[in-house]
Amino acid sequence: MRITIIMVVLMTLVSCSKKSDSNLFEEGKIAEEKKDFQTAAQMYNEAVDRFQTTAYAESSLLRLSFMYNNDLKDSRKAIESYQLFTTLFPNSKHTPTMLFLSGFIYNNELHLLDSAKIAYETFLQKYPDHELAASAHFELETLGKDPGQAFEPKTVTENNNNTKKKTEKQ
Repeated sequence: MRITIIMVVLMTLVSCSKKSDSNLFEEGKIAEEKKDFQTAAQMYNEAVDRFQTTAYAESSLLRLSFMYNNDLKDSRKAIESYQLFTTLFPNSKHTPTMLFLSGFIYNNELHLLDSAKIAYETFLQKYPDHELAASAHFELETLGKDPGQAFEPKTVTENNNNTKKKTEKQ
C-alpha cells in the first residue's frame, strides 16, 4: 500500500515536470476559473520556478499575485509574489503596479508602515511619472492616519482653528 502511494506521487511529479510553461499556465488558469485556487497556485508556481524568464512565467506570477490578494486573501503571499515579480521581471509594464501594490498591502492590510513607506518611496524614485505616482504620494501623506482623517479637507481644519482663535479673543 505504502509503495503504491509513493509510486503515484512520483508519477504525478514526473508527469508535471514534463509539462511546458504554456501547459502549466493554461492548467492554472482553468483551475483558477473553477475556483480551485490551490491547484492553480501549484501550476502557476511551477511555471515560475521552472521557466523564470518566459512570458508564461510572467503571466503565471501576475495571476498568482492577484489570486493571493483577491481570492485567497493572503496578504503576505501576495506581497512575496509582487516582490518576486519585480525581481524577475524588472522591465515588465506590470512591475510599477506590483511595487505600488506591495506598499498598499503593507499599509492598508498589514499596517507595517515602515515597509509601506519604503515601497512607496522606491516606487516614486523609480517611476515618478507613472499613473500611480499621485496615489503613492497620497498614501505617503496619509500613512498611519485613520481613513476619516485622511480625507478631511485641510481648509476646514484651518477655518476651525481660526474660528477658535476669534472666539477666544472675544
